[in-house]
Amino acid sequence: MQPLPIEDILPRAVETLRRARGLVVEAPPGAGKTTRLPPALLDAGVAGAGDVLVLEPRRLAARMAARRVAEERGERTGETVGYQVRFEEVAGPSTRLRFLTEGVLTRRLLADPTLKGVGCVVLDEFHERHLQADLALALLRRLQRDARPDLKLVAMSATLDAAPVARYLDGCEVLRSEGRRFEVGVEHAPRHDESPLEVQVEAAVRRLVSEGLDGHVLVFLPGAAAIRRAQAECARVAAEAGLLVMPLHGELPAAEQDAAVRPSPARKLILSTNVAETSVTVEGVAAVVDSGLARVASHSPWSGLPVLKVSRVSKASAAQRAGRAGRTREGRCLRLYTAQDFGARPEHETPEVRRLDLAGSVLELRAAGVKDVGAFEWFEPPPPESLEAAETLLRRLGATDGAGAVTEVGRSMLRLPLHPRLSRIVVEAEARGVAREACTVAALIGERDIRASRVPFGGTPHGEARARDRGRERAGRDAARHGSSDLLELLDLFSEAEARGFNADALRRLDLDPNAARAVERVSRQLRRIQRRGARAGVEGRAEATSPALSEEGETKLLVSVLAGYPDRVARRRATPERRDASRADSSVELLLSGGGTAELARESVVRGAEFLVAVDAEERDGGRRVGSHAAKSSTSGARRAPKGRR
Repeated sequence: MQPLPIEDILPRAVETLRRARGLVVEAPPGAGKTTRLPPALLDAGVAGAGDVLVLEPRRLAARMAARRVAEERGERTGETVGYQVRFEEVAGPSTRLRFLTEGVLTRRLLADPTLKGVGCVVLDEFHERHLQADLALALLRRLQRDARPDLKLVAMSATLDAAPVARYLDGCEVLRSEGRRFEVGVEHAPRHDESPLEVQVEAAVRRLVSEGLDGHVLVFLPGAAAIRRAQAECARVAAEAGLLVMPLHGELPAAEQDAAVRPSPARKLILSTNVAETSVTVEGVAAVVDSGLARVASHSPWSGLPVLKVSRVSKASAAQRAGRAGRTREGRCLRLYTAQDFGARPEHETPEVRRLDLAGSVLELRAAGVKDVGAFEWFEPPPPESLEAAETLLRRLGATDGAGAVTEVGRSMLRLPLHPRLSRIVVEAEARGVAREACTVAALIGERDIRASRVPFGGTPHGEARARDRGRERAGRDAARHGSSDLLELLDLFSEAEARGFNADALRRLDLDPNAARAVERVSRQLRRIQRRGARAGVEGRAEATSPALSEEGETKLLVSVLAGYPDRVARRRATPERRDASRADSSVELLLSGGGTAELARESVVRGAEFLVAVDAEERDGGRRVGSHAAKSSTSGARRAPKGRR
């Protein structure tokens, strides 16, 4: 194995954990902390007879770290080293070192509150301050102080000030690995460029090639869609320069991810999301092109669901990106934004605990026996108003009672790795016999929009003109149709994709996104598997029929289930003289929202005549709200108050 800087502190780390319960490790990207420290702790017996768990902020990082460590040990993944992410586990009876995503651990703590058989937990890349990482750290510290004083905890960070974490872990020791860094020349754009992002990337790559590039180029882009556009735009210059164009993001098959990071004698143009900032080291990178953008987790204040918005990265993140060009040699970094832009950016990202919806975390804490969530010892307490909003929503969903105790409905919801709104839809649908369809609806709401023409909230600021044009064409077609629910229309589109075997060419002809459709199919399939397992275990409700087509009664049951997940999102159509003919495709419909205020029904919505609606999502425009807009997860369900009505 190639020696890495972290190895200088491994003996001291082992010695520290043999006499203490906690440790904080600071090491820059590329030092080897992810792949060398956890196996060293396992081999030294720090975990005793127990396993070592390593928490990673992303599924891609967990899979790739496990594969790298297994490869270095001369094993296949799933032997001594394995991983577990949402809906996927590769492990066996001999697995002792597991890389997990953070949410997997919190769910494991609910099923096994004492973490039986685990001797050490490592929280990797803690500086990213994901909500689930904060929650995991707090629950683990609580467990360590109570039932498991033998449990060892390690927090690892690349950029975060280690002192607050060390204080939180009872004043534990901090070890630092300086790593090996070579000088990286950083150049900013001389002025703001209005060109599409992919055009800027192509120009930067062409410049690097013309100036004698002799290594790999790593380009940081905000998401898979931006990567695909840049891949198409850079095809010509890559062919001329003999560069292999390799995308790197979470939607790719494992073999393609491995190909992007595996050492190669051929020069590569690697188009990556921010996963390459920290957890994954790409060898041989001579130059970095930084868009300065990333998809940052936030939440829709209207739907309450998690969303990924394209935002400018912090100074710390930009520094990590540039550092990827100085791992083994001097390098270059071309930033596609100005020095003034960089200077105005925040030092670090805002922790998710201060910007995400907390309903899922509060439900997990309640299920873990935390009676006073406000008094719970978080690493960083969330805003009180966020906790109050989470508690209110859980009561409305029937997940908790007036005293905050988890109800039977709430425990059923916890079986599903979904936001509480979506899990409530599935639980209600179980009782009504339409759980199969509800699993697909939950996946359609929670994943990326399968319609290729839809531009997501916070979409990239460049390169969306063609998508908007297609979206306007589809909006005209949609508005000419009438239906009881946009969700049902979306379900029909998914059924068409399913009938065509998710063939990419066929889906593109339908103006559907093949990758998004496949992602929805995977999530839907896994949710059905969990739901069926719960039904066999005696969960209330009955298994649904597997008929591919819903009857009118089945549609009503499904939409009533949607209402169960959005009881606070009822809207009433406002009849005004100038809007009497709302059935016309070019007419506007104003809605009165149950929570106060008004909104305009999106023109592409098929729900034109219903008096009552359940608005699943909305988009803010010009100081107003537009329900069911051109956006990911945009949908409305028509409703009448009568029992036989559509919701």
